[in-house]
Amino acid sequence: MRGTLILGLAVSLAVTIVACEQTEEAFQDRKTRDNKAEIRSYLLANNIQADSLRNGLYFSILNKNPNAQKPQIGDEITFRYIARRLDGTIVDSSQVGINDVYIRSFNSNDITAAGYAMTYRFNAVPSFEELLAAPQEKIREGDKVSLFVPWSLRGTGDVSLLAPLYIPIRYDLDILKVRTEEEQIDDFVALNKIQGLEKNPTNGLRFVKTKAYPDSALIAVNTTVSVTYTGKLVRNGVQFDAGTIDVSVVDPTGNASGGVVKGFNDGVAKLRFGEKAIVIFPSALGYSVQGSAGKIPAYSPLYFEIEAKRK
Repeated sequence: MRGTLILGLAVSLAVTIVACEQTEEAFQDRKTRDNKAEIRSYLLANNIQADSLRNGLYFSILNKNPNAQKPQIGDEITFRYIARRLDGTIVDSSQVGINDVYIRSFNSNDITAAGYAMTYRFNAVPSFEELLAAPQEKIREGDKVSLFVPWSLRGTGDVSLLAPLYIPIRYDLDILKVRTEEEQIDDFVALNKIQGLEKNPTNGLRFVKTKAYPDSALIAVNTTVSVTYTGKLVRNGVQFDAGTIDVSVVDPTGNASGGVVKGFNDGVAKLRFGEKAIVIFPSALGYSVQGSAGKIPAYSPLYFEIEAKRK
C-alpha cells in the first residue's frame, strides 16, 4: 500500500513538472509572437521600412556609402549605440565620450581581465552577427543600423528593471569605423611616429633597428639568445607583457617559431648581438585566432621592443 502511494506521488510529481515545462514553453512562444506583432505595429505606426530575418530579428539600415568597407572576420568594429523600449524609454547606451569596440570573430569567449576587456560580438543582440555574415553581409562602415529585437533574441545579460525579460527592445547603432589588422598597424605607426620600418611584403612583419652594432656578430640560426622585450597590443597600446626570455632562433624562412610566436622569432633573427629593434606583426605571426593568456585577444596585431644579448 505504501509503495503504491509513493509510486502514485512520483507519477503525479512527474506529470506536474512536465505540465509546468509545457506551460512555460507555451508562455514563451506566446510572448515571442506578441513581441513580433508589437514590433510590426511599431514599425507601421512610425513609418519605418524594415526587413527581417527568419529568426524574427527586424532591422533597418541607412547606407551612407554603398562602397564602404564591410567588416570581415578579424576586423575591429567601433560603434555607438542606444537601446530603447518601444515606448521610447532609454534602457542602455554607450558611455558618453567612449565608443564601444569589438572584434568580429568566431571566438565565443570574451576577455574580461581588467584593462584588457574585449568582446567578439555585439553582446546585447548576438544575432546581429547574422547581418554581418554571408549570405547577408549588409553592414558597412558608416552605416546607421536600427534593430528591433524580440525578447528571445536579446543577450542573456540584457535584462534590467527598465528592460524586463519579455519585452522587445530597439537598438540604434552607428558603425563608426571598421579596421583591418593592417589598418590598425598603420594607425599605430602613425600615432607613435615610428620611422624607418621595413615591411616584409609576404607576411606583413615590420621591423626597424633602434640601436645598431654593425660590427657585432650576426645571430645564427639555432643560436640561443637572451632577449629583453616589452610587448603591447597594437589596437590600443596596452602593455601585455615584459621581461627576458631565452630564444632558440629558427630559420625565419620556414614555418617554425622556436618556442615563441613566429613574428617574435623572425624579428630576433634580424639582429646582431647587442642590438635593439621594434617589431610589429599581424596576428597570423602571433596568437592568431586563439589569443593568449586572457590579455591578448584573438586577431591581435602585436608590437614588441626587443634587445638581443649573448646567453
